[in-house]
Amino acid sequence: MKTGMSIKAKVAIHAIIYMGILTAVIAVFGYKLYYDSDMESYAIYADTVLEYAYRKAEDAGLGDMIAARDMPEGYEPFRSELNQIKDSSHIEYLYAIYFEDIDDIYSLHYAINAKTQAELSTDVPLSELYSYMGKPCEKGAFSEDTLLILQEAVKSGRHGSGTLTGYSDEYGHMLNGYRVLYDSEGNAVGLICVEIDINRINIGLRRYVRTIVLIAAGLTALIVLLYMFNTKRYLIGPIERIANSSDAFIRKMQDNAPPEELVFEDVHVRSGVELRMLSDNVKSLADSVAVYMTNLQAATAEKERIGTELSLAARIQASMLPSVFPAFPDRTEFDIYASMDPAKEVGGDFYDFFLVDDDHLCMVMADVSGKGVPASLFMMASKIILQSVAMLGRSPAEILTKTNEAICSKNEAQMFITVWLGILEISTGRLTAANAGHEYPVFKKPDGRFELFKDKHGFILGGMDGMVYREYELQLEPGSKLFLYTDGVPEATGAGNVLFGKERMLAALNEEPDGTPEQLLKNVRRSVDAFVKDAEQFDDLTMLCLEYRG
Repeated sequence: MKTGMSIKAKVAIHAIIYMGILTAVIAVFGYKLYYDSDMESYAIYADTVLEYAYRKAEDAGLGDMIAARDMPEGYEPFRSELNQIKDSSHIEYLYAIYFEDIDDIYSLHYAINAKTQAELSTDVPLSELYSYMGKPCEKGAFSEDTLLILQEAVKSGRHGSGTLTGYSDEYGHMLNGYRVLYDSEGNAVGLICVEIDINRINIGLRRYVRTIVLIAAGLTALIVLLYMFNTKRYLIGPIERIANSSDAFIRKMQDNAPPEELVFEDVHVRSGVELRMLSDNVKSLADSVAVYMTNLQAATAEKERIGTELSLAARIQASMLPSVFPAFPDRTEFDIYASMDPAKEVGGDFYDFFLVDDDHLCMVMADVSGKGVPASLFMMASKIILQSVAMLGRSPAEILTKTNEAICSKNEAQMFITVWLGILEISTGRLTAANAGHEYPVFKKPDGRFELFKDKHGFILGGMDGMVYREYELQLEPGSKLFLYTDGVPEATGAGNVLFGKERMLAALNEEPDGTPEQLLKNVRRSVDAFVKDAEQFDDLTMLCLEYRG
């Protein structure tokens, strides 16, 4: 039986791949040259508009207006001139700014700005469209690097124009041209700036990339045809004869023929030393099958032994995780419940919780890279290290830092682990936590709903030596709940390769938000099972829920 991809298809795919690599290299270099050329053109254009606006500002005495923080009679006529400049040019913004306190980069204020006739024709009042002398600049309008450059230009009284590119939350990617303004006494008092939206460069770049792709597709088709013609005659034909003989041999083997009947029919190959060698090697391999059949029974017994050992490993792994609930029957301040369902016999996920002392509860949720026995061994070693460091009374950030040092010191397998670790001060409800590349935790306030808490992630453990992790604090009130999980929950896959997702996970939690931790975990698992139905479990499913009662 012929299975898998044919050589002809592989040849075609390789040709496409090689041409794709060549296309990518050409596109990258062309992209760089195109981008640099366009940026230079935009910079020259910005400088031209800026020079014209600067001369108008000098004529209007804008520097003296900024120095006096005053809007005299010539202020609005000057604005009209700026409006005309903006109307006749292809720029996004034209404005003047100054630092109220030159030593404070965040004290940036507007002196004046310009608008086009199209912008002025809207129903928005001029008081909202225009920025008048003394209006503070919007928060996030300039990146910190841009503010430092503008501050230095004013401090140094720099002459001539300057350009820079920057990004801000308010305006996106912009090319900024600026020039220092002076009062009549020659003091640097502010800057006049123009900004061009450099996102428009992408339009030309897309056209360039599209052309390159079309040319590459035509060349690829031609090369594939040439490849197919030559390989059919000198390569594919002989290989097909070898494959037919191999197929006949495999059918005999599948029919449980005795070893003496498993004879490979010799193939006469004349084209190429390599193909003749392949034919001889396949025949030698076929002759070895009889020996293989003899050893098959022993191999089957070995497989059964390995299965038994994997079952024992699964029991050992399960015994290392807290599995008796209620876990702390004598503690009424909190309730905790957790579960782990490995995708294979043994898994790489794990959870843990333990009392560091009478007033501090440590909780861990982790996910080791990979699956199976290697991940299980790495998981057990990581769990022991984390608990050992935590029992020394270290903070979450220190625990992750020390654990990362220990793992990186002897990590020849180059495995890594994501970890969320938190320590709850039981008497006060203060939760201190740190995240090493793990999933976002889920919190529920009293009388509220479960919501994702997007904490700041540190780097994975075992990925790089010398990492220092940071922690954060949250205050849990009586009735608050914490839900932790690994990526096996939101990435559970249903029909059509659709992921379960965090939205469905939150919906399952909020079906019964006031339920006990055990009920909440069962609700999520029931929702996952209903979603994936008969699909094979793709990843370990590990969850933990804490209810703080105070």
